[in-house]
Amino acid sequence: MTTTPAHSASSGGFRLVRVGAGTTLRPGTEAAANELWPFELLVEAGAALELRVEVELGAAIGYWHPEAGEYRTLPPDWAARTSTSLVCGAPVGCLYDAAGESLFSWALDELVDELEIRYGVSEEHKTFALELRARALPAERRLRLMTSTSRAPVAEAIGTLAAWLTEGLETPALPVPAVARRPVYSTWYTFTQDLDQAGVEAEIALGTRLGLGSVFVDDGWQRLAFGRGYSGCGDWVPDTDKFPDLAGFSATVQEHGAGVVLWIAPLLLGPDSAVFSSLQECAPQWVDHLRCYVLDPRHRQVREHLAATCVRLVVDYDLAGLKIDFLDDAMVYRGTPSTGDLDDVGQAMQALLALIRAELAAVGRSDLAVEFRQPYVSPAIAAYGQILRAADCPGDAVVNRRRTVDSRLLAVGQVVHGDMLMWGPTGGAEAVAQQLYGCWFSVPQISMKLAELSTEQTEALAGLLDLWQQLAPVTLDGSLSVQGTERCYDLVEASRPDLGRRVVGRYVPAVVGLDDAGEVTVLNATSADSVVVRVADGLQVSSIVIRAASAAVVTEIGLLGSGLHEIPIPPFGSLTLVVD
Repeated sequence: MTTTPAHSASSGGFRLVRVGAGTTLRPGTEAAANELWPFELLVEAGAALELRVEVELGAAIGYWHPEAGEYRTLPPDWAARTSTSLVCGAPVGCLYDAAGESLFSWALDELVDELEIRYGVSEEHKTFALELRARALPAERRLRLMTSTSRAPVAEAIGTLAAWLTEGLETPALPVPAVARRPVYSTWYTFTQDLDQAGVEAEIALGTRLGLGSVFVDDGWQRLAFGRGYSGCGDWVPDTDKFPDLAGFSATVQEHGAGVVLWIAPLLLGPDSAVFSSLQECAPQWVDHLRCYVLDPRHRQVREHLAATCVRLVVDYDLAGLKIDFLDDAMVYRGTPSTGDLDDVGQAMQALLALIRAELAAVGRSDLAVEFRQPYVSPAIAAYGQILRAADCPGDAVVNRRRTVDSRLLAVGQVVHGDMLMWGPTGGAEAVAQQLYGCWFSVPQISMKLAELSTEQTEALAGLLDLWQQLAPVTLDGSLSVQGTERCYDLVEASRPDLGRRVVGRYVPAVVGLDDAGEVTVLNATSADSVVVRVADGLQVSSIVIRAASAAVVTEIGLLGSGLHEIPIPPFGSLTLVVD
């Protein structure tokens, strides 16, 4: 490891502290513009990538990256690390201050191969450090690094880097089918593995009346699915005691105007499956908490078998989509010697997903919806699946908000779905609203027994889903801005200037600014009984519609002039204002 002359803030915003033998960092061929600074990383054949840079800490309060989770502030550099590949995170980060402005942001265009990232506050230098490492390859590696010192808002800074990464991809994002943008009925929290054809058919009959456009049949439909374990995974055939006619079930759902999306965890191989003996040699890694082995995708045999399995399910049961799960478990093979035809896990997963897409196209199903979930959030994954779902967080509206917004900031060309929604049956309309507001800026997946909901909660669910549908052109397609990133987002706003519409999710008792003319809907996602708005000089509010937690209209009020105004509103209610 050698020390290299420092770069100043005018040439990237960082100081280059260490660089490994065989690694060279130099200005890129792209023109620097708008405080975006391109660099090239050249790594010689047979050399590992090793790079450490440090930036001024300034008044930083937090560091955002796709896998930050609940630790959104500033860890020490000896404690924080993450790994990325096609199916795990992405090499993107943003250091920001209390005003929500980026101090330093960066992205590396290595979206497929395995990469280790270390980051955090340097106690010795009073700086923020970023360290990148990757294994040696037999061929030269040429990478592009983009840094920014733009002082842009966090969402804008991350979005700019996500767009830059996307522009460099060879394969574009897939078109999003209509079914991916409609609310979902999910069987998971409703039934877990104890589901059956008649019960799900009855639920989807109720769900389609609420506007649900698909049923995601989760874990439990397949043979030997019980006990929350995966010892029977691998065959991917229906349990005929639960689903005596899966093709007939799919036809029934279609008659209701919806589609079936089927769960599959293709990399999991259980010792009780019929295919275990033929694939065991390609699955050396046992995962104790899953009670099964994980197939190594670096084997061609594995990739071809799994692609054929996915296509068989789609064709045999006329599916609208696949929910492809547990792909991140391929990372158990990270850094291990390969006995297959490929060495890198990320490259192998890219080859697997590309093969699945090619085989689907060959049978005329290139339109099939595919759901991936966190942590496989790399912009490169959009070429293989159109839906990105928040990782499991049952009943946790705060975590669902954090995860869906995190995904929205990085997603380019995909539609984000919230984790499946469940709530306490005795919680009233407020419990329903709290959960839906937690994923309002994504597509909701409902996972409650609709037939057993109280009248109050049924009416609340119907009203809130109707309101969500009305606002979806803004919440799903609008430009996102955020405040309070270090606190899991205090305010989230989606804006469509072309429509003259905004939607603001207010998750703490903060003042909502009304600075432009147009329609503004504010979600009072708190237990507070009022919302304070600030009307800019020269503007007025001509009308306000106030709704209860159920989305039912409570009252309408008239004119408000410029200045601060406190508007009474039910807890977890909403209001729509027309600003002139």
